[in-house]
Amino acid sequence: KDEGTASGMEFTGAEDQAIKGIRLEGDDGEMTYVSHRALESDRQRIMCTAFPDCSPEVSKVVAITANTADGTKKETIALLPLDGSGGTPRVVIGSCQITYEDLSPSDCIEYAFAEAPDEWKMSQLSLEAVENYRSQKFEAWKAMLVEPTCEAQFRRMLQIGCVAKLYDPHVFPTPEAQKETYRVKDEKTGKLIELPHPVKELRVWNADTNAYTAIDTQLAGAPSEEEKDEWWSNFLKELEAKHGQEYIEGLMAGNR
Repeated sequence: KDEGTASGMEFTGAEDQAIKGIRLEGDDGEMTYVSHRALESDRQRIMCTAFPDCSPEVSKVVAITANTADGTKKETIALLPLDGSGGTPRVVIGSCQITYEDLSPSDCIEYAFAEAPDEWKMSQLSLEAVENYRSQKFEAWKAMLVEPTCEAQFRRMLQIGCVAKLYDPHVFPTPEAQKETYRVKDEKTGKLIELPHPVKELRVWNADTNAYTAIDTQLAGAPSEEEKDEWWSNFLKELEAKHGQEYIEGLMAGNR
């Protein structure tokens, strides 16, 4: 359901007035208030994975829609006390983990993994940063296999196979239930190494359509789903030429 489930929370007259009185700032200056509503409960659950203050146990969360100077709709998130005691609503502002720019929760990226496709989480990450990451991560993944630093990491990555979708252990952390699959211990140092764990889907809220917009997860330069098997087979031959066929086959079979 793109549009979410209504939270059922209502605002007092004083709260409505306080919400309408918030100064709403966009990238290009002050925005014009259009409307406000209680944030949908399913969106609120996802949002509090990156913004704990947005938890329904902590605050009333209001989604305020406003127009920018060019007429584009933007959504701002603000918080009110649960007890209805009033006061000035607090606008929630995050920070992109890559670019460090200010970021509204409504502009943050949401992600889900293939192992739990309905468990969406939010990352304090901008669309601009995602596009930048998509252009770099495939070469970074290949480099880990061409010049491995740890045999345990090399073995597990060979067993996982081709990673063609976006991954990053910091901005898209692996859930606890799957951590053992995507983590190994370096035999020399004892240090835990996070392995690339590709996301299944990415999306971001679109205030203009009042629905989610899907974001392409495919890494720049990576093979498509149809080409993946053939690409991986050819890449394994390159690795065998570099490291030895018997060694690579042994790692993939888990014999080493």
